[in-house]
Amino acid sequence: MAYKDEKIVRVLLDEASAVEERCEGYREELTEAMAEIVQKERAHLFQRTNIVVEISDIVSRVGTFIQLKEDSK
Repeated sequence: MAYKDEKIVRVLLDEASAVEERCEGYREELTEAMAEIVQKERAHLFQRTNIVVEISDIVSRVGTFIQLKEDSK
């Protein structure tokens, strides 16, 4: 991974750890989602996939996670 990419990932991880914990496990879910998005972006450079749909699915998954946690209160 190039230095620029490493710096971007480091900044994303730092920001994720500083975000408000909306529910238990939120930061971890957010960190996993960001890592998955970065991975899919890198793969998209070599494989022309529908990245918009894939990222939308990840964002939707995080939203569902939050909703399920709030509903279980």
